[in-house]
Amino acid sequence: MNQNDFIKPGDTIKQNEKQLMESPEVEEIAEQVIERENLDFGPAEIGYFLVYPNLTKKRAAKCIKATREVKYYSGNDYLIEISGEMWDMLDSKTREMLVYHELLHLDPVYKSKKQEWVFKKRKHDFGDFYEINDKFGNEWYKTIQATVSSLYDLDPKDENKVTL
Repeated sequence: MNQNDFIKPGDTIKQNEKQLMESPEVEEIAEQVIERENLDFGPAEIGYFLVYPNLTKKRAAKCIKATREVKYYSGNDYLIEISGEMWDMLDSKTREMLVYHELLHLDPVYKSKKQEWVFKKRKHDFGDFYEINDKFGNEWYKTIQATVSSLYDLDPKDENKVTL
C-alpha cells in the first residue's frame, strides 16, 4: 500500500444506494390476504419491506427464508421484499395480488417426529401459483411487468423478464 491508497478528506465513497424500509402498509395488506384466503403459516414470523429504489430493475419482489442470524436479530422466519418505486405506482388490487403471490412462497412444515417447525420456501407451480391464476387470472402480473418496464424504460422484449 502506498499513501495514494488511503481515503483523504473530501474523497467520495460510493455506497449501496438501496434503502430498506419496514412497511406497515404491506403488512396490513398481508394480514387481510391471510385472513381472506385462509392461509396458515403456523408460528412463522414474517417481515415486510420496501426497497428503494428497487430490488433490481427486473426483480419486482422476492420472498427470503431468513438465515439463523437474521432470525436471531429480527425474530423473522421469512422476509418479503418489494421494489418501492414500483409499489408506489401500483393500484390497490395489484398490490394485494403481489403480496398474495409472495405469501404463497412461505412453506412452514411441522415435523411431528422431532416436534419442530421447519421453514421452507415453496416454488412456483409454473410461472405463478395455480391458486392465484385459477381465481384471479394473470392480468395483475402483466400490470407489474408493464409498470416496471415503463418505470425503468426497459426494452419491450425485456418486459416479460420482470420476475417475482
